[in-house]
Amino acid sequence: MLRALIILMSMTFASSALAERRVALVIGNSDYQHAARLPNPQNDARAIGDKLSQIGFEVFLHENLGGQQFRVALGAFSEEALRADLAVVFYAGHGIEMGGQNYLIPIDAMMTSEATAQFEAVSLNGVLTTVRNAGKLGLVMLDACRDNPFANTIERKNGTRAISRGLAPISLEGEAGTLVSFAAQAGDTADDGDGMHSPYTEALLELLAEPGLEVGALFQRVTKVVKDKTEGRQKPMYRIQPPEDLVYLVPQGVAVPAVAAPEAPATYQEDAFVAYLDAVQSQKTAPLRDFIARYPAHANAPDARRLLLSIADREFWETTKEQNTVNAYNSYIAAFSNGQFTNEAKSRKRAIEIAAAPKQKPAPAPSIVRPSFDCARASTVTENAICSSDLLANLDVALSNAFKMARTRAVVTGAQQRHWITLRDTVCHGMVSDLSGCLIDVMGERTNSLSSANGHNTHSPSFQCARAGTAVEREICKFGPLSYQDGALSAAYNWAQSRNRVDAAGQSNWIGNRELECSRLGGDALSLCVARMTAARIQFLNAL
Repeated sequence: MLRALIILMSMTFASSALAERRVALVIGNSDYQHAARLPNPQNDARAIGDKLSQIGFEVFLHENLGGQQFRVALGAFSEEALRADLAVVFYAGHGIEMGGQNYLIPIDAMMTSEATAQFEAVSLNGVLTTVRNAGKLGLVMLDACRDNPFANTIERKNGTRAISRGLAPISLEGEAGTLVSFAAQAGDTADDGDGMHSPYTEALLELLAEPGLEVGALFQRVTKVVKDKTEGRQKPMYRIQPPEDLVYLVPQGVAVPAVAAPEAPATYQEDAFVAYLDAVQSQKTAPLRDFIARYPAHANAPDARRLLLSIADREFWETTKEQNTVNAYNSYIAAFSNGQFTNEAKSRKRAIEIAAAPKQKPAPAPSIVRPSFDCARASTVTENAICSSDLLANLDVALSNAFKMARTRAVVTGAQQRHWITLRDTVCHGMVSDLSGCLIDVMGERTNSLSSANGHNTHSPSFQCARAGTAVEREICKFGPLSYQDGALSAAYNWAQSRNRVDAAGQSNWIGNRELECSRLGGDALSLCVARMTAARIQFLNAL
């Protein structure tokens, strides 16, 4: 309502002067992560945003921007400036001059090395390029000449580049329609102010809405006001290449509504992508839920939902591990049937159940648990793991007994069992982070299948075996270790995708390549090819 009133008044008293499209990017950086907090930049940015909105600007207000967020906001504003007659950037926060070039400092910049600082900070040249897209006037106002702590922390190469606490003068030759205003003279620093605003911002708030001030004259007045307020300690400077026509932020005769009692608060357009980056960077569920609620149709909403699910999955899992009970693992498996830790939850649950199962009456004298083979001749990673664990040794003995019984029933042959062991070793060797869990799962499944399922695999992969349509899918459904491995592959892929480190197209291409490579082989070589390629893929995804 207030903005509509401003436009109506401008049409009445100054023809179409304020009917131009006016846009402003306003940034206030206070909460620096590697330097003391600046008290006023956020206050300054909000007040300048209100003032610019009051005189007809469409304001894009941002506070406490990190480097990535700063550049995204600047890029988005560049598009707005292209469609505008007047484009303004106001920045309050730390700035620095290095080697004659000026930079604005995001809140997450460390600025410890000259070699990296120029990439952490945002170049003033980039800001100027943005406002020059405007059709009539590009204006940059920098309240960034504060006494800069980063000037002392940067490690300079051979001491050859000058690093100043203030900002350097700039040249605008050939850039008609551009004005840059600095809070202090070149190389000098500016006061942050004892009150709500810096002296420079106070002068802007006093003069920006004054009718009949051409922009060049306006910033001459700003210089005088600041110099008088600071008793000569601070003197702003500005550089201008005049536009073809005189530019007035408020033409003579236009009455600007007072800010003290607006009919409605000034509103600002939030950049949805910056909001998405904020939510992702937080790695917390509340900001992600808030982004999804406010932007359900945004292009990044599906990514936000996947990340939210991944974080909720991990938080649930941490609580489940602390409880470490069968009921806790059952709850996790029910909530996240295809979660990142589902296989591990099943393995841990099975280990608890096995440990709690009724034990045979112990022999009078304790005996050492031995597997079905001679540990002195153990030659593989899995055999050594079995020999070092009573639980795994017991499972191996149970598996050996089940195999002997199944062989007498002609359910399985020695060659088939040896091939199954090769698959087990290949699959579990690839599960470096959970070797024991893998062995518990696949050996338990094999014992059950030999005892009660005529040797048929009872482990379900990540897809429905009734719909298996390729040679590789049928092989995965045939062997328990491959089914277990397929579930681990699905969890690794979901984890990597939730962090935008792999996409569906890349995973589909890899599955197609695996099918092409392995389906050319026959017999046992086919399943062994699947085990090896899948193990390598899991390690690749987990390393992303």
